[in-house]
Amino acid sequence: MRQLFAYIAAGAAFLAPLLLLASDMLLVKSISDLGLMTQRIALGVFIIAIAGVAAYARGRAPWQIRGGAALAILGALAIVIRQSSLAAPVRPPAVLLPLGLLVMSAAMIGSNVPRQVAALIGAGALLFPLAHQSGVPAAIIGGDVILLIAFWSLGRRMTDQAS
Repeated sequence: MRQLFAYIAAGAAFLAPLLLLASDMLLVKSISDLGLMTQRIALGVFIIAIAGVAAYARGRAPWQIRGGAALAILGALAIVIRQSSLAAPVRPPAVLLPLGLLVMSAAMIGSNVPRQVAALIGAGALLFPLAHQSGVPAAIIGGDVILLIAFWSLGRRMTDQAS
């Protein structure tokens, strides 16, 4: 059962950043229903990926990793449920997504996750609300690419561990 969850979480870690990148590309072009629906799906898949990363990371601060993951999941869930009023990720409770990712990345510094990957998650978490609030397309896409690199690296590690 644990191996199945690792594969599902790794698949979500590969898929979620791609969907987020696609949704942001659609939303940069114009605010459309397709872009908003893709963003909802991306954040729904991110919930699984974040839970998988929290289960994968082992180290000195397990409670902080899981607490950060819980905050990020709550923020992502809030955006999925009430997307129309939480389009800007700096409003509560949507701000919990980048805040939770930031807490998670800080706690992962002393874990089995490479420091570079933890730093990439932290950079993506900092850039996520700033880029979406400013609306600069290069910052939005850049933040998505940073998260894509970090979560793909973790997805690969999760599949290697599950094998």
